[in-house]
Amino acid sequence: MVYRNRKQKGVQEGPRNVRTIVFSDIHGEPDIIRGVLEHSDYSSGEDRLVFTGDAVDIGRDSAGSLALLDKLGAELLVGNHEYGVFVDWDFEPLDSDVVESVKRRLASGDWLLAAEADGVLITHAGVSARWTSEFEDRAGGDVARFVSALNREFADAIESGLLATQGVVDAQGPLWWRPDRGVSELPGIVQVCGHTPVELLAHGAATDSLSKRGLHLVDPWVRGWSDRGFAPPTPVRYAVIEDGTVRVVDAG
Repeated sequence: MVYRNRKQKGVQEGPRNVRTIVFSDIHGEPDIIRGVLEHSDYSSGEDRLVFTGDAVDIGRDSAGSLALLDKLGAELLVGNHEYGVFVDWDFEPLDSDVVESVKRRLASGDWLLAAEADGVLITHAGVSARWTSEFEDRAGGDVARFVSALNREFADAIESGLLATQGVVDAQGPLWWRPDRGVSELPGIVQVCGHTPVELLAHGAATDSLSKRGLHLVDPWVRGWSDRGFAPPTPVRYAVIEDGTVRVVDAG
């Protein structure tokens, strides 16, 4: 267990800094949410909780994952699996109630594409250097303005039903882009995202290099866990954004 501003458990705390806890890619496994909450010592009403997409598919309880995220009041960003459900991509079969829930959430604007915390960009997949000019020219280098622009473009994509090969939802956008082991070009924005290929997650030097350049990865790799038969321990990986800094915790 991690205790903020505490020398030991049970000691009375002083004032706490506001923390943003970011996690992603639970893929139908609500126990991963519980693991993040417990390990981070999450405090409702004091901490901000942001989920960066891919709540459904692969795991055993997509409906339970959505319900728990709702109960916690987490800020929800869309992942490529949610968008895939919205545009009727052929993912693994999901219960009709889950499909309808995801489509309703996206159509109503409940799930956004991007968020910001202390000047840190939060999306499902991150953004590459392709977005540098938009960040600098359209948003004036301001992350909050960039987030607003991304969310407006995403709302337009939802309204027009863009496929995952078009506009802000294409393969180089914040739903699908993947950095590579060769250390991809980045746009000079500090970012937290999931949607990471296991080849990169398994390559510690590459993830460390990307983190030093401002791209912090929090995908717990649920697919690998499920392929092993869901044996314990539950994978837990998340980021803490506090006082303008990002710390990634891997407890899986």
